[in-house]
Amino acid sequence: MNKAHTIHQSPAGGCSHGAAPRCSESRDERLDTARQLQKHAHLPVVVVSAILFLSGIGALIFETLWLRLSGLAFGNSAWAAALILSSFMAGLALGNAIAASSRIRRWRPLYLYAVLEVLVALLGCTIVFGLPVLGELLRPLWQMLWNYQPTLLGLRFVLSFLILLVPTTAMGLTLPVLIEDPVLRQTNFGRAIGFLYGSNTLGAVAGAVLGEGYLIAVFGLRGTSLVAALVSCIAAAIALFFAKRERGSSKHVLQRAFPLHLDVRYRPPWRLLFVSFGTGCVLLALEVIWFRFLRLYVASSSTAFAVMLAVVLGGIGLGSVLASLIHLRSTRLDQSVPILLLLAAILVLLSYWFFPSALVPASVAVFDLSWWRITLLSTGLMFPVALVSGILFPAIAASVQAAVGDRMNSTGITTLLNTVGAAFGALLASFVLLPGIGYQWSLMGCAVGYALLSLVAPLAVWRPVGASKAPTMPRSPKHGVAAIVLIALWIVLIFIFAIFPYRRAETHFAHASHPYETPEGEKRLAHAVKRIEGTSDTWQLLRRDLAGEPYYYRLLCNAFSMSATNPTGQRYMRLFAYLPLAFRPESQNVLLLCYGCGITADALLHGPNIKRMDVVDISKEVFRLADFYSGPGYTNPLHDPRVTTFIQDGRFFLEAAPREYDIISGEPPPPKNAASVNLYTKEFFSLMKSRLSEGGIASFWLPIDQLKLNEAKAILRAFHDVFSNASVWAADENWIMMGINGPVRRMNEKELRHLWSDPASGADLKRIGVEVPQQLGALFLMDGDEIDRITSDIAPLTDNYPKRLSDAPWDTRANLEFVAAYMEPASVSERFLGSPLIKRIWPEALSKSMESLFAVRETRFLSENVGSNKLAELDLFLRGTRLRVPVLEALGSDELRLAIAQRVAHETEPPPLEIAPDLIAGALARRDLDQAIRLLENQKDRGAFGVRETLLLTYLYCLNANVDKAEAFAAANSALINNDSLADWLWKKLESDFGFHPPGKRE
Repeated sequence: MNKAHTIHQSPAGGCSHGAAPRCSESRDERLDTARQLQKHAHLPVVVVSAILFLSGIGALIFETLWLRLSGLAFGNSAWAAALILSSFMAGLALGNAIAASSRIRRWRPLYLYAVLEVLVALLGCTIVFGLPVLGELLRPLWQMLWNYQPTLLGLRFVLSFLILLVPTTAMGLTLPVLIEDPVLRQTNFGRAIGFLYGSNTLGAVAGAVLGEGYLIAVFGLRGTSLVAALVSCIAAAIALFFAKRERGSSKHVLQRAFPLHLDVRYRPPWRLLFVSFGTGCVLLALEVIWFRFLRLYVASSSTAFAVMLAVVLGGIGLGSVLASLIHLRSTRLDQSVPILLLLAAILVLLSYWFFPSALVPASVAVFDLSWWRITLLSTGLMFPVALVSGILFPAIAASVQAAVGDRMNSTGITTLLNTVGAAFGALLASFVLLPGIGYQWSLMGCAVGYALLSLVAPLAVWRPVGASKAPTMPRSPKHGVAAIVLIALWIVLIFIFAIFPYRRAETHFAHASHPYETPEGEKRLAHAVKRIEGTSDTWQLLRRDLAGEPYYYRLLCNAFSMSATNPTGQRYMRLFAYLPLAFRPESQNVLLLCYGCGITADALLHGPNIKRMDVVDISKEVFRLADFYSGPGYTNPLHDPRVTTFIQDGRFFLEAAPREYDIISGEPPPPKNAASVNLYTKEFFSLMKSRLSEGGIASFWLPIDQLKLNEAKAILRAFHDVFSNASVWAADENWIMMGINGPVRRMNEKELRHLWSDPASGADLKRIGVEVPQQLGALFLMDGDEIDRITSDIAPLTDNYPKRLSDAPWDTRANLEFVAAYMEPASVSERFLGSPLIKRIWPEALSKSMESLFAVRETRFLSENVGSNKLAELDLFLRGTRLRVPVLEALGSDELRLAIAQRVAHETEPPPLEIAPDLIAGALARRDLDQAIRLLENQKDRGAFGVRETLLLTYLYCLNANVDKAEAFAAANSALINNDSLADWLWKKLESDFGFHPPGKRE
């Protein structure tokens, strides 16, 4: 230990409170004593660091659980989440404030610490077990205040603050109290605070990983809280044991008097504390910005968030430990604060500039990203700055302690300002920076923030201890070197700003959208038309054109496709509306949870008796984008006077809104997205049912193609546990769960057919391929009895066990095989006709000849997911049915493409070759063989003719009773045709059905 530093620290190191008393020992004797004490100071630091490591594990687990459950009780909207976070930070700050303004009397600090840990354990578990019950009790109050939103928002903040107040205050007190214990007084404060703060933070890393990676999955939320309480109690027990072992080092004994006594006798070093506030503000703002940026590469899952948080905390913890090691060799690390701040500013820019995006090829789906890739990405972006931040805190705290003297007060007030700054920084980034200037400029703003703090820091740390006037210029050679380093770093920072690639953000946005703009390595098919960086997410609206006109849109949330207006999306999203409307046509009040692209909203408004529709979405940006869509048949549903929008968490809306609905439809984000799991649990479905009127219907999305089979079954089990009259319907792998509240009634055939006879809904249904009422019944997959059978050994997804829905990638092949089994025409037809639910609700007259329509569904499903003989499909649909859409789809077209193609063809002569296949498909859908043949012959004359067109024209000649012409045409093109795999099938088919004579065999 450097002598000068020992002497400099002696006022705070010799005694617990304030300046040291006058002692009769000589200076040499005091130095001798200090050296002897330092020899025995290592064990206490190690033991107390281990205690704080355990404390960090328990605290982080509790924090995670509290924030999860507070979101369920008070809402997960941006403002609600901000209020909950503010309540949490306010409690920590209060604990720090008490430490900053109090002295410990009569109690030994280790004893007080043990009491605090036990308090955290007890109250932590109480909150975890009690919050769900409290949410139930508060529901009538929420509903009473629903029309007074400011009051409701304020009440949620007050309640969350009061609930978290005591345990978070106790958490805020733990570190300042421990640093005051006599066993640590003989240690250098800078070294001790670095080790203790670092150990506590590294414990938080372990808590983040253990909680999300193992404990919640095995023990559930309540069981995990008991584990966290056990860890906190172990930390308390070790503290008590160590205190008794080291009893001789202090005369403090545990007494009944309250241990904390208000006593402020120091003048705070405000410049240093402003630096502490600023570093907390900038780092938490950076954390919000970093997490937002990484979601352009990483799935928004709870595991990904845990890994990212662990990297940040790991950097801070290791930086603090490193600071303590530096204190062993350097007496004035605190004087390096300006240098560290400038270094942090430079690293913010460089880590973003050289972000290792190459680790994530654009072809890799975000949910397929392994945890180690997420760790590497997070480390490259966040770890360098987090490490420097970890060094900064002990350095600032040591400087504050040099001015304040009392260890607990100095730690408390430093942490207080740092915590308040952190709370402010998180809110600033979420509500001002990101939506105002975007993530890249926000990162640069944080770098500027660090740089400006480096201008304030020298005024604080280079002021001589006890000086009351303005600081002088550096006096020692070391100060001169520091000044030179500062100037050099400023030059480097300015140079980086001068050459910075300011269009870098476009690269990262393009990475997120690339899989959807250029699917399967094809040429670019779509482009971004609008981009919004909102308070919670980054949104990109992509548009794909056909012949220069909008064909469909895709809405990206961060790096995931949240919704799309393509034909497949249109089909299942409109069925969320038409299925319940068919079974309950008298419905007047409907609720839509999650707006997406507005497809379901548009379909719901086609209900014959709809008078009111409430639309709830957690993101206001989704509503802002509604005016950017256009295309065949599109109108913005939000302009309809019957529609009322709410920017709110869907779950809290169901708890707080007093209205009942005839239909509730929900298509929330995929369940593997963070927090979305709360919209797929048994408790959530119970909330839905509670808001349904008698006989009301709920329709809800089950994306089985994005889940493991047991996960999908867990959701099915949860839904059926709530809705006894449950059923599942689908045209593909986007399943629709439908539940009826109470007794069911049989559909009236006339009312059902009205959906097809009405111009608006009829055109809509035909456009998505549900062309006759029987096709609606042919969407059936299973009823409650079948759900019971396949989920008999599966536990339901619940709030307490959210990890029954893991973050692991799904098995595409297993899912496909499972779904295909439910598409098999004979078995599903048997289930349909034998279902007790179907017998009670489906018109008997429409139950005939269903198997052929089930066969059409299976063929379309296999064609889309496995691939098939398109000519065989066309022949089946063209000659075996009168349906239009299957014919279009067999030829790679659809009603949306056809509408565009017909409009362009009407305006352009000759029509572009790009739309020729759609015009041909349209003619065949109308069964106009002559027109289809003319279009194909015209395409041939224009030189745009390939093997598939040649085979199709040969087939159509035969179908149009021109077999001779087909034979001549086939013979003329035999060299080209015979090299195609479909030729053998086609020749046999034409020979057997039309007497066609194929050209010569293949050579």
